Amino acid sequence: MSCEPDLKRRKMETHVSGDDNVQDVSLNGVLASKTLHCRSATASASGDFGDTTHQCLALVAGDTSEHEGETERHIDVYQQSCEFGDSWTQTYQLPLSKCPQRPIRTGNQYYDGIIPELEAVGFKPLQIVAKGKSGTIVLAQDLSKMQNYQDCETTPVAVKLSTGKPRRNVNRLGVKAEMYEEISTHRELHHPNIVSWLAKIDYKGRVASVMEYCPCGNMEEMLKYQPGRFLMEDVARRYFRQIHAAVEYIHLQGYAHRDICLQNVLLSQDNVVKLSDFGSAVKFMVSCDPLVEDECGSLGYQAPEVLSKTPYNPKVADIWSLGATLYAMCTGSLPLGTIRSDVIENSSKEIKFPSPRVMTFSRQFMELVRGHLAIPSVRYTLNRIAHSDWVVKSDNSVQIGHFYKVRQPHKTGEGALERDIKIKLQI
Repeated sequence: MSCEPDLKRRKMETHVSGDDNVQDVSLNGVLASKTLHCRSATASASGDFGDTTHQCLALVAGDTSEHEGETERHIDVYQQSCEFGDSWTQTYQLPLSKCPQRPIRTGNQYYDGIIPELEAVGFKPLQIVAKGKSGTIVLAQDLSKMQNYQDCETTPVAVKLSTGKPRRNVNRLGVKAEMYEEISTHRELHHPNIVSWLAKIDYKGRVASVMEYCPCGNMEEMLKYQPGRFLMEDVARRYFRQIHAAVEYIHLQGYAHRDICLQNVLLSQDNVVKLSDFGSAVKFMVSCDPLVEDECGSLGYQAPEVLSKTPYNPKVADIWSLGATLYAMCTGSLPLGTIRSDVIENSSKEIKFPSPRVMTFSRQFMELVRGHLAIPSVRYTLNRIAHSDWVVKSDNSVQIGHFYKVRQPHKTGEGALERDIKIKLQI
């Protein structure tokens, strides 16, 4: 039984709710004279339970109106209140057509030249959301949906443009051919935990890939928002099961991903894992394909056999990368570091975990990670991982919210009651 006062415990709890609380919400601002009867996502913006008196402001762009030749925009301001008396604001994203367009520079002048012309092929570029060694991801509006009367104002797409640099150390195809091969692989994969491929752009000799956009960013960014930059085991388990499902599907389709890492694990608006980036993927069937030798992947997540430049099974190497990803999710660091010589030298040694005085892990978790990161001959298979004690453990009481980028309420001030409670509890 917890010895913490009830108010403190309730305030500290993370609550992600989809309940249908119905309450009267007063409307201030341009439409201050109206009172709406609306459905709220939760009883308060801070996630408190029960009847509350919480101050929450939500600015929502309403319809525009014409008045004496001038266009007036209405902004609806919603308020809620809580017993603590603190105030919150929550703003909603603009329609894509109203978003300001920012200068886009990929670093490749050959591709920068066609960015202003992408609207001609149905995509309006808005801004750069990510840059990597193989390409630049541009947020864009899908203009083709307008012709089919579909929503194109709130559902953006991601357009991947090549940087012009080869993805693999052994560039057997050329940069443009690599892009074609990545698109060919990606379009064959259809799974709830894999980023959806939507279209190919082939314009004036340039090639780009259009994909589903994941507004919550990647797992590496999400960890930066956590207090210790790592996840508790129960939360990590929920994400890991989805990553495992994606990798298992890719292997069953006859491919190896070869670049599994936190940066390539994206999160959708619904907080669903989406594995991305198939620039290093290779077709591989154990029964008929020869072992591969080329080095690829992200430093720190590469299996030791990939770095040692010996022929290796890419699907087995994927399992090592999967284990390194799980280790990073729960510890905030990589199992063997990012120095090539250290990874090769320590690969045959037992994997070390942070001191129990700093972090405590379950025995099942440590066994699973060591099984991932073992030498190839005794490394766990995906089937063994799926049926391991740690993965099959029931944790239905755990909710994974952490919608840290999606319309997150922002606290603007605390009330007198909250200040008094903090002084009393010395927090």
